[in-house]
Amino acid sequence: MRLLTGVAAMIVALLIMTPIPATAQEEAAAARLPFPSGGKFAYVDLARIAAESSDGQVANQRVQELSEQKINELEGRNLELQASQQKLQQNASVMSSEAQLQLQQEIERLGLEVQRMTQDAEAEVAQLQQTLQLEFQNKLIPAINQVAASKGLHFIFNAGEGGLIWADPSLDISPDVIVVLDSQ
Repeated sequence: MRLLTGVAAMIVALLIMTPIPATAQEEAAAARLPFPSGGKFAYVDLARIAAESSDGQVANQRVQELSEQKINELEGRNLELQASQQKLQQNASVMSSEAQLQLQQEIERLGLEVQRMTQDAEAEVAQLQQTLQLEFQNKLIPAINQVAASKGLHFIFNAGEGGLIWADPSLDISPDVIVVLDSQ
């Protein structure tokens, strides 16, 4: 059950990070302020880059697919467990004590199996996320370096880590990084 909640939260997070429709992206690009000439500082929104870049979208899709697969597997086992529990409740008065004991053992076994499956699924999803995050980071750093070099920047801040409270929107180079990432 914990996995279902955790995976559902991940899916909601992934859905929140879905890309902006092309027309909205085009409008945002048209409304974007030009980067100030001679600017030496900029910032990026890594969550936006992950959500809007092709690589980020592919990674999010892979995690979502694995999460959905694991949820479906767990739901199947949970249905088996619930059916056994219901059978025990409904037929306890007509079952022999040996049959009741056997069914209770089956319920305990299914319960442990669901717990193990949940833990394994959580670990598998977390491992995939970590692998994809490292792969994405290996592509992201060179893209950021390329944009920084092309603009002659001295510093690039991460807007999403809480250190940047406010910045001029013209200093946001996230769209430039997305373009470089998508062109690789």
